[in-house]
Amino acid sequence: MEQKTSFKIFNNSNSDLELIHEPESFIFNLPINEEVIVEMDSCRESIQLKMSVDNGKAVIAILDENSLYRISHNGEDIFEKYL
Repeated sequence: MEQKTSFKIFNNSNSDLELIHEPESFIFNLPINEEVIVEMDSCRESIQLKMSVDNGKAVIAILDENSLYRISHNGEDIFEKYL
């Protein structure tokens, strides 16, 4: 059984936080004071997070380097409908 790794992203900013599933550019806007859980297989350099600000809005682009990942918001996979 493979080990899983997870972490939370909490939006503590003044506006929605844009999460982008790369390379397809699927977008999810995380509301203020809410969080998502990112889960992936545990391995070295499993994913890459690219953080930026676009027109005053925080943006995190997530790219699977060596592991597929899942992001849950309120228990639901936020990108499942696209995949």
